[in-house]
Amino acid sequence: MNLSLRQLEAFVAIARWRNLTRAADQIHITQAGLSLMLRDMETQLDCRLFERTTRSVSLTEGGARLLPLAERTLRDFREVSGQLGKLTAEAARTVSVAATPLVAADVLPQVCGELANSHPQLRVVVKDVDRRQIQPLVDSGEVDLGLGILFRPSPTTVRERLLRLPLVCVGARGSLQPLLGARGTLSWAALRKVRLLALPPGNAIQQIVDAQLAPAAPAEDRPTFANLHTVIAMAEAGLGVAVLPAFVRGTCERHAVDVHRIGPPAVSIEFFSIARRGSVLTPAAAPLLAALKARLARFA
Repeated sequence: MNLSLRQLEAFVAIARWRNLTRAADQIHITQAGLSLMLRDMETQLDCRLFERTTRSVSLTEGGARLLPLAERTLRDFREVSGQLGKLTAEAARTVSVAATPLVAADVLPQVCGELANSHPQLRVVVKDVDRRQIQPLVDSGEVDLGLGILFRPSPTTVRERLLRLPLVCVGARGSLQPLLGARGTLSWAALRKVRLLALPPGNAIQQIVDAQLAPAAPAEDRPTFANLHTVIAMAEAGLGVAVLPAFVRGTCERHAVDVHRIGPPAVSIEFFSIARRGSVLTPAAAPLLAALKARLARFA
């Protein structure tokens, strides 16, 4: 049996009007098409639904039993259809992102605030997670976008480079001044002479920093921290200097630290958004990425 909603709609219209012509007009079909639809229903159900004469149409016992079910089915479908439409509209206005705690706490709030003013209908859902969790969340579809640096190419995701951000040196207020050259530049050679606050050796940022500081070997006893907020706080306390991506500038504004570019050579790190390959991003994603790119450009 393969009754369609259209057939149920035709059946209910005939039952309501008791007239094929009026019923056909209501559901915008020819009378011949309506009669054909009704015959197909009766064939599938193996039951006459109406008694028809040249002047009237009336429900049979079987038709009378079917009518409340048909009306309820159509009513339920319209209700669910309306709810799904609202869900679809809400989904189009929502974008979910995963980012590391520092980006989530010190970059995205300003971006979300700007969007609240420029696109008040949009909703941004932020998950602050460890960097290693970002790609799995994107792959599973739990979030629309992953945001961060140094994402490797993957067959399951598509990368979009938003910006190149320089590495900067962070030190306690006034501590970087003695390291500056005659033109106010801060060289990598100068950083080889000071105590460096480091990220773990396996961290991709730290590996880039250590490569620039070579041939000086990384000190085995240098302070090492997993969290960028901790590194910045330790630098503020005068326990050393740190080399970090420029997006930490927003965080550093709340600490008694100086931030200075390094170079030559100037070393940059790429900031990406990643999305699941083959997925269609919601319309809310484009304004978010544009606002994020504008925010990051202030640190470049």
